[in-house]
Amino acid sequence: MSGVRGAQLVGAVLAGGASRRMGRDKAQLLVEGATLLDRSRAAVAGAIDPGPVTTIGLPPDDEVADAGPGAADDHRRIPDHRPGAGPLAGLETALEHAGDTEVVLVVGVDHPWLSPAVLAFLVRALHDAPGHVDAAVLGTGEGPQPLIGAYRPRARAVLGRLLDGGERRLMAVLDHLDVEVVAPARWRPLDPLGASAVDVDDPADLEEAVSWYSRARATAADRHEAGGSGPGRTAAPRIAVTRVRDGCVEHADDTVVGEEPLEIRAAGPGQDPVTLVTTLRTPGHERELAVGWVLADGVATAADVLGARIGDPLQLARPEDTVTVELRGHLDPGLVAHRHALATASCGVCGRATIDEVVARVPPLTDDPFTETPMAWGTLTKLPDELRLAQARFQATGGLHATGLFAPTGRLVTIREDVGRHNALDAVIGAHALAGVWPADGLGDLVCVLSGRIGFELVAKAAVARLPIVCGIGAASDLAVRTADRLGITLVGFLRGASGTIYTHPQRIDLATSGPPVAAPR
Repeated sequence: MSGVRGAQLVGAVLAGGASRRMGRDKAQLLVEGATLLDRSRAAVAGAIDPGPVTTIGLPPDDEVADAGPGAADDHRRIPDHRPGAGPLAGLETALEHAGDTEVVLVVGVDHPWLSPAVLAFLVRALHDAPGHVDAAVLGTGEGPQPLIGAYRPRARAVLGRLLDGGERRLMAVLDHLDVEVVAPARWRPLDPLGASAVDVDDPADLEEAVSWYSRARATAADRHEAGGSGPGRTAAPRIAVTRVRDGCVEHADDTVVGEEPLEIRAAGPGQDPVTLVTTLRTPGHERELAVGWVLADGVATAADVLGARIGDPLQLARPEDTVTVELRGHLDPGLVAHRHALATASCGVCGRATIDEVVARVPPLTDDPFTETPMAWGTLTKLPDELRLAQARFQATGGLHATGLFAPTGRLVTIREDVGRHNALDAVIGAHALAGVWPADGLGDLVCVLSGRIGFELVAKAAVARLPIVCGIGAASDLAVRTADRLGITLVGFLRGASGTIYTHPQRIDLATSGPPVAAPR
């Protein structure tokens, strides 16, 4: 880490809360085999190495006595100086024991997946900020997080005066200190899922968060990349360009979107592969795209899919441009005899005989979690921004579509980007099937967010995956609206800022809390 290291930097984990909502000491809760306290300390240690990490606050049942200033750094425990006064007092205690250090990195113990890289980024942000700035804290879509931040020890005096005056609100930090809130766009490239910001306050929070993280990691973009695209094939190509801006000419390199053909095949045991379609795609995630296409196109179900393999390098000059989906049973070549052999990246149903064929094989969605617990409109409207934050390739090229699948809490589970809108949706569907996280009733507990307009074929693919809510930042076609209405899908278009248009089945969305400007459903 540049700027601040070693003796100039210490870390502190606040672990002295009463944990009333959790019903037990949060610091000792196990997540993925380690306590929240151990996980938090490890994250801080990874960010400030070789600086010491101190635990602030001793849980009631803790038998470890305060080791004192002469103890080993990794065992130093300090009780709150104002027991029961809340996290603001814990923050004061952490800063009071900073000694001669320049920066104190402070985190709450209830963040299971803190990223050391993100924490180190906060330290750098404070170090690079003007001298009058007292702290740099994590910014999220829900607002600043004062208990994930880097502080200058001088802030302790201000906190002491606030506490002496009876202040207990943690957010008072933002009112009385000069705080730089590090926007998500700055730190999310280091933590695409935004997992560092997740906290757990009660047992339901913990259960939901663990389930979300397990599913998100299983379908993470780097899990199925190996062997799927060849050396360097996922990198966005760079080319020499001439830019003209306001009459000024500049010669430079630019990043462009990759586009290559992909032949999708399928085969049962002992069967020669049958070519289903050749499409154009952005290199990367070929196996997920192929499996998702097979599922969304009705060739097979998730239970039918054994896996997918890249082409044989001994037989093909470009093996990464061919994927064979392996099925449990025999594939009837007649299923694809009526399809065209070539589809563009923007066409998902070019080879279909009739629209009715698609609709007839997909039963309407009637029983999903959102019918009992509608999604808050305020949560839904934040999803396009969350999707954009995770679009690493779009940020590099400006030329890719994306599909994101989100949990009801608004947390991103899976994202894929591609030159084709349909490919991106196929790939997120295929990612869940390949990762083995495909529930018996499909993906009915997730929300699908599209980066562009919504056509009929995207609604049809979502219906096959049993996605009950489909949103896009652009318009929906009339055929998409009629199809969504017929298939029981909640369809939302023009989802930008606090606004949007709910075209069909609005019962899955709770509009009561914020009263947003929403167009009337059809």
